[in-house]
Amino acid sequence: MRRPRWPAVAPPVSGGVEVHGQRLLAADTHLMLDVIRAVAFESGLAVHLALTATGAPAEGARRQTRPLTDPDDWSAEWSYLTVWAAAENTDAEADPYLPRPDVHACDAGLSVYRTEPRYWLGTPPIVRSVTLTAGWPQIGLPATTAILALEPTDQPSIGNRSR
Repeated sequence: MRRPRWPAVAPPVSGGVEVHGQRLLAADTHLMLDVIRAVAFESGLAVHLALTATGAPAEGARRQTRPLTDPDDWSAEWSYLTVWAAAENTDAEADPYLPRPDVHACDAGLSVYRTEPRYWLGTPPIVRSVTLTAGWPQIGLPATTAILALEPTDQPSIGNRSR
């Protein structure tokens, strides 16, 4: 039997209401994981995260997300931020919908990696909370769990806006 998954699907283009704002999920010297926002739609919930890594974790993220096209690269290994989401009666791994590429940069000799994955949870229209568990042990981010209480914020109705 296959395990349930939240698929990598883009949310509707309009009609959403922000139900959770920015929140820090995990922080360490060289790693920071945030919820940017959660937006509720009639057909589900869009959860936007941001992971920023510097130094050795950034280098690790760059290596872990590189294209695996070199047949002579025997060390080829690929990984990414793992996210599990529990809402209503479904607890499943969430596949990211990535509307823009990850950022790899070097600032004053310090490597920086940033990714802003988005996740679509096909939930009923009224969900009061979602439990997120996220981690990327290959770069030093242990699994962390947070419960997001969902209620409309003071933001107006929005669509799938970019930041």
